[in-house]
This record gives sequence, C-alpha cells and structure tokens, in this order.
Amino acid sequence: MRKASEMSEDLSATLLASVISPRTRPSSACISSMRLVQPALRGAPVAWFAPSYKMLADAWREVDNALDAVTTRKSVQEHRLELVGGGSIDMWSLDSPDIARGRKYKRVVIDEAALVKNLEEVWQQVIRPTLTDLQGGAWFLSTPRGMNYFKRLFDLGQDPTRDEWASWQMPTRSNPFIEPTEIEAARADMSEASFNQEYLALF
Repeated sequence: MRKASEMSEDLSATLLASVISPRTRPSSACISSMRLVQPALRGAPVAWFAPSYKMLADAWREVDNALDAVTTRKSVQEHRLELVGGGSIDMWSLDSPDIARGRKYKRVVIDEAALVKNLEEVWQQVIRPTLTDLQGGAWFLSTPRGMNYFKRLFDLGQDPTRDEWASWQMPTRSNPFIEPTEIEAARADMSEASFNQEYLALF
C-alpha cells in the first residue's frame, strides 16, 4: 500500500502539471497556490494572503478552478477550500488583516507582498503568530516596489547569519512562457528604472 504522503506528492505534481501547461502562461495566483498544495494535501491548514479584496476575488476564482480536482468542500463566502488529505486553504484579503488573528497555519503565502499596506505590522502582529503552533513557514512573493519592508525581508534572506531566511530574484527571462523578443521589446518601451523593477526584479 502506498503512503498517504506519496499519494499527496503525486496529486500535487499532477495538479501542477495541469495548471502550468505549455499552452498558457500561469498566473501569479496559481503559482502562489502551488506553494500551499503539498502541505494541505498532507492534512495541514495553510493560507494565502492578498493585498486587497479585488486581488483576492480575482485570485479566488483562479485557485478555486485550479484546485477543483482535489477539493472536497468549499465555502465561497469564506474563501476556503478543504482538500483531499484533510488539509485546507484559507484565502484572505489584507484590507482587514485582523480577521486572520488567532488562526493556526503550517504555511502561508503573501502574494504581491510589496503592495501590502503596513506590511511590517501585518507580518509581525497578525501573520507571524499564526505560524507558531505548527512551526510553520511563510513565502513572500512580489515584484519589488522600492526600498520598503519587503526589501528588508529580502535582505534577511541574503544575511548569512539568518539561516531560517532565504531569498531569490527571478527575472522575467527565467520564465519559459515568455519569448525573449517580447522582453527586449518591453525594454525599448520603458525607462531603465521601470524595466529593472518589472522585468529584472531589481530593487
């Protein structure tokens, strides 16, 4: 008999392959949700946070559709999916961050983190405490937006004395779904500062 963890890995790998097809460019929300699938399929509660309700609503539709094959129950009103394996995904808008207080999560994703208003306060006073009971982890995903708190979190991942943090920059050219010629066309249409931020992931 196969272990539940092995089945969960196959399910998440199959799901990832179905979402990231060679014919489409995967959305930020779908890529973000993939960070949550494996722990949720193994029975853990996880959460996805968006900077605004508008971004949450757009992402909810995409993630709900992408995870349909492994969803056992969902609440549209609460933006909550319960998955095969017993885990769950809660999706929150950080327009009202206090609503997530008191929750317990194994993993969280903060999408477009650089756009989150008062990110430092939200992280330290709301989201970070939700990870304590289950010794969970967090992913901050975002395009840079200047020298803000997201930059400070990025710098933690570059600090050799902070082993619990890691950070990477993924320029657009690393995305196999975008033609290099399109990137060069964008470069010709944009200022150097805008191109560096939006396409090179530079602060």
